[in-house]
Amino acid sequence: MSRIDQIFISVLLLLGIVGLACGSSQTPPVVAPGGTISVSQEAAYRLKQNFYQAMQEATLTHEARLRVTNEEITSLLALELTKTGQIPLTEPQIWFIAGKIYLTGRVNLLGSLNLNSLIIAAPIVTDGRVTIQVQQAQMGALSFPENSLLSMTQTINEALAEIATNLTITHLEIQNGEMVLAGKLRSDNPIPRISH
Repeated sequence: MSRIDQIFISVLLLLGIVGLACGSSQTPPVVAPGGTISVSQEAAYRLKQNFYQAMQEATLTHEARLRVTNEEITSLLALELTKTGQIPLTEPQIWFIAGKIYLTGRVNLLGSLNLNSLIIAAPIVTDGRVTIQVQQAQMGALSFPENSLLSMTQTINEALAEIATNLTITHLEIQNGEMVLAGKLRSDNPIPRISH
């Protein structure tokens, strides 16, 4: 199990335990910002290919760009969750809207308890690195307090710092339906070229 999987499971279990202590198992539907996003192998494959191409194009002096759509990121997450089976999240949906990332899904806790969930986060670039600020988190009827949001933000940013050490991000923009990232290789930690 990867470090990111462990962090994600820990956050979900913490949210679920707090949700059980403070709320009921009858969960209202989470208000999503858009309609249902279709999941497809093609969209997930397209994102992977675009990522590999951007990594090949990035150099110390050349900025590579990566465009990610709602459909691509939702498809990749849904298919990876199905493949690994390690994170108890089903029916994930991710929307990029006006500078924010919205994630909804159903969290399965303790076998038969399914809770609708929502996380709203705002990514920013600071000193060439992407950081995330979790602005809202909800599981079932429970909205999480500020100190829980700060803890989630810290956990996510620690995971991002571990996996994104090879790039200097120069641009990040979230528009309706897509996220655009641009970056260059870091001179102090080059990425080995990917062959596929």
